Amino acid sequence: MVIHTYGHGRTYEMEALLKLFRPAEKFTFSTEPEPPAEGEYFSAVLLPETDGQRLSCAVKIGGESRSSGKILLADIPNNILDREISGLSYPLFCELTDIQPAWGMLTGIRPVNLLRKFSERTGSIEQAKDDFRNIWRVTEEKTQLAAEILEVQQPILNAAPKDSVAIYVSIPFCPTRCKYCSFVSNSVSQMGRLVDDYYVCLAKEIGLVGRIVEEYGLTVDSIYIGGGTPTAIDLYQPLDWLHANFVCGQPLREYTIEAGRPDTITRESIGFFRQFGVTRISVNPQSFQDDVLKAAGRPHTAQDAVDKFYLARELGFDNINMDFIAGLPADTVEGFRESIDRAVGLDPESITVHCLSLKKAADFYQSLSMPDAEAVAEMVDYAQKTLTAAGYRPYYLYRQKNMAANLENVGYAKPGFESAYNVMMMDDSQTILGIGAGASTKVLGGRRGIERLTECKYPYDYLARFDELMQEKERQLRALLGGAQ
Repeated sequence: MVIHTYGHGRTYEMEALLKLFRPAEKFTFSTEPEPPAEGEYFSAVLLPETDGQRLSCAVKIGGESRSSGKILLADIPNNILDREISGLSYPLFCELTDIQPAWGMLTGIRPVNLLRKFSERTGSIEQAKDDFRNIWRVTEEKTQLAAEILEVQQPILNAAPKDSVAIYVSIPFCPTRCKYCSFVSNSVSQMGRLVDDYYVCLAKEIGLVGRIVEEYGLTVDSIYIGGGTPTAIDLYQPLDWLHANFVCGQPLREYTIEAGRPDTITRESIGFFRQFGVTRISVNPQSFQDDVLKAAGRPHTAQDAVDKFYLARELGFDNINMDFIAGLPADTVEGFRESIDRAVGLDPESITVHCLSLKKAADFYQSLSMPDAEAVAEMVDYAQKTLTAAGYRPYYLYRQKNMAANLENVGYAKPGFESAYNVMMMDDSQTILGIGAGASTKVLGGRRGIERLTECKYPYDYLARFDELMQEKERQLRALLGGAQ
């Protein structure tokens, strides 16, 4: 399909809106005065009028076309123009495709955050919910889900210490790459030679961030070690460095390790997680169907995940998360239901339900079409009803591009076991200091509200440019933290 623009350059939001109806499709672009004569297109043309500008939107799909127009102010801001394009075009897409996205016109990854901002602006959660339904066309079910999560999150947001930060440590290595994965991760079998040098640089960066935290009087609220698969390498030394810089004397609310793949978890590693004060781990089956795991490229069985869950319990972990993915190839609605039922039977403290997201970096991207939307919606609906009936509450939510059925990822937790890091990070309510290759730092405050710094994505770039990167990171962090105070 062609995305056609004339008189403006708002192609990003147009593409995001189009992906609600044509996920995982490649688009071409045109800036000619007229939309293409042949083929399908999504057109938005902005032309001057006597008293303003005329916005004309048109959609052509399967030989049928629809159009709509509106007079706008001459000096309309870009964000309002984006909304007007979406408002005119969205009904056209719904009519031509017979698709009604559950999240309506919302294309961002943080709808709960948006609902919070609406409620703060209007002073009324009910008015914010009405905006979701009537302006953004969000379904009643998703509006209520966002509102419920907002209510659960508020005490967690309120409990954050003053001048608090979270620490995120990136371990960009995996034993092997799962076929659905789009994260920057490196097979230990291929990149294992980099691990020793990565330890050296990680120690230096942890020390650098530790000195800055101390100098600026910041309180470390939580630590999250993610990846990749952190347990693909020996974490004893990184945990020791983190303990010396951020754990001793700090009132941590949470200390999480994304253990992830059951085939990387050992009795020894869980033992020293406990030794260094880790409070929360993830043991992620993704599915309890062995044929689904095989199709996804995960070289472990469902029983392996169960065994490692019980091992973590045996060694004293009382806060365990398990992840599942709706829409994996070879899975069925019945199989997914069995996975959720089995997870509930294990009784972990939290269960996160993801929808498959097909991204260009994933092996599945080239070989698979999007999963059946109705089947994925049924899986998600079953998970929500089953988990809430079992005493779990949805507590955080985010969306991704090219998601199955344009739905969402939701974390469910028993009361009191919600991940503070997940809530604060997803709400953009806390400074996150990232450490390691691929880590992202975001500092609250400053001219733009949130300033973001990113490390090199790939370990070999991170190692080769380490001294240069750290000099620049220290300079920027000091400038941002000094300005935020």
